[in-house]
Amino acid sequence: MNRRKFLQLSALSSTGALLLNGHKVNAFSQTNLVNAIPESVIDGRTLVLIQLRGGNDGLNTLIPLNQYDEYARLRPIIRLKNTGTNAAISLDSTLSDSEKILIHPSLTGLKSLYDEGKLNILHSVGYPQLNKSHFASRAIMFQGGDGTAENATKSDGWMARFLNSAYDYSQYQDPLGIQLGSQKPSLGFQSSHEHKVDLNLAGQDVSGYYNVVSNIGNPVPEIPSSDYGDALAYIANIESGINTYSQRISEVFDLGLSKRSLESTITYPSGNKLADQLKTVATLIRGGSKTKVFLVSHDGFDTHGNQVQSQDETHIGKHANLLKDVGDALKYFQDDLKMLGIEDKVISATFTEFGRKPAENGNLGTDHGNLGPMFVIGKHVNGGISGTNMDLSQVTEHYDQTIMQHDYRQVFTSIISDYLGASEEVLRETEFNEFSAAKLDLIASSQKASTDLSVDDVLKDKLISLSENPVSAAFTINYVSSRYFRGKVELKSMAGSSVFTLTQDFVPRLNTVAVNISHVISGVYVLVMYDENNRSFHRQKIIKQ
Repeated sequence: MNRRKFLQLSALSSTGALLLNGHKVNAFSQTNLVNAIPESVIDGRTLVLIQLRGGNDGLNTLIPLNQYDEYARLRPIIRLKNTGTNAAISLDSTLSDSEKILIHPSLTGLKSLYDEGKLNILHSVGYPQLNKSHFASRAIMFQGGDGTAENATKSDGWMARFLNSAYDYSQYQDPLGIQLGSQKPSLGFQSSHEHKVDLNLAGQDVSGYYNVVSNIGNPVPEIPSSDYGDALAYIANIESGINTYSQRISEVFDLGLSKRSLESTITYPSGNKLADQLKTVATLIRGGSKTKVFLVSHDGFDTHGNQVQSQDETHIGKHANLLKDVGDALKYFQDDLKMLGIEDKVISATFTEFGRKPAENGNLGTDHGNLGPMFVIGKHVNGGISGTNMDLSQVTEHYDQTIMQHDYRQVFTSIISDYLGASEEVLRETEFNEFSAAKLDLIASSQKASTDLSVDDVLKDKLISLSENPVSAAFTINYVSSRYFRGKVELKSMAGSSVFTLTQDFVPRLNTVAVNISHVISGVYVLVMYDENNRSFHRQKIIKQ
């Protein structure tokens, strides 16, 4: 029996979680490669992932204002009002008519973050071959998959692969990843590495965490020389690792509490479980935790029935309560980070396993769908909107998967590369390297950790233009190069795969490149330009009509 199978049958397997501040937690840490990210860039930076479990309804979260009649056609009963009392809120009146959005009236917290320039809304997020099973879709996203059969056998989660390749666990006092809010450990942290730490301590508050954990596995039994003995030795090593982190976590949390009492006047909303989890994360970070990825979750988004209170009261109900929890928790968390002086150190991102059908189901709810929005939050986020409102005019039951504008892996690649400093090697180990040429501009330029060649090094005065965009059949690229070199121009899908590549001589004068895409199916693509060393220096979204 191999070690992983043995642990699946043992009491110390990945079936539970410890508790921090009354919340279930999993601790994870391992790596076997040298840290590839400069300490000056990544020291103290943290990514907080917020899982909206169940499949959030994106269309009652964000409503395209100029398509309100189409929205009402799809949702005659559960639609939110666009005028009057309890109507959906206008997000930004300065946007063009085709870009304007109404947001759910419960999302006042997110509206405030947007107004502060700390929120980027990403339209139409998904993955190429979406699975509408909760369990399967979560597994695909946590493993970094795309829904295809050839990528369905990944044994490790993408967060584990990232942490493995980016950090040397032996150089960190803290676990590199911590999960809160769910008894079952995330598949994103799943790994067969021997330094993995998963533990269940039901009912144990963080203040007593060290006292309980320090007594687990003592005394260490005599280990026989056999396969069984190897498995016991593996468990003993896990227990040793747990002890290594237990005292540190308790000390960090207690120090964070003492700092909080002096620095923050934020009172998180009572009864909001997501807010409680985020408060614990803020406390740990203020106490000095160097954990790189926190995963928190909020349940209940599988709203097949009673999503709204009634046809006359669509602004309240199950979905309204869930969105209020999310919006309020994120706003209080961001304000708390600011008061604690750690706002520079944190980027947060929401995600959900799939969206819901644009058409209502007759039970005051919505059924499993495909595409939906993501939110990226932080002081150093480029605030605004990424993508365009989805066209509802041709929609009947589901969104056409070809109108997917962003792959979830593209979003995570952009964050771990530009904010946490993941190198190309780390992206390859994470199995996200195909998205390195299609990164989104989510992080403020002054805060980006990536070392891509800048546009100024290659393009004179940043001059580049397209003859048309959206494109019907063909377009031309016009640019002025700063020097002679042979590079290439590539068109990539939003999933990161190459559509075609053109070798191109860049010369220090006006260059014009004709590109025919009449054979390319309609959708959203990324135009990428590379220098002679195959380094990308320009990316631009192309919409094929």
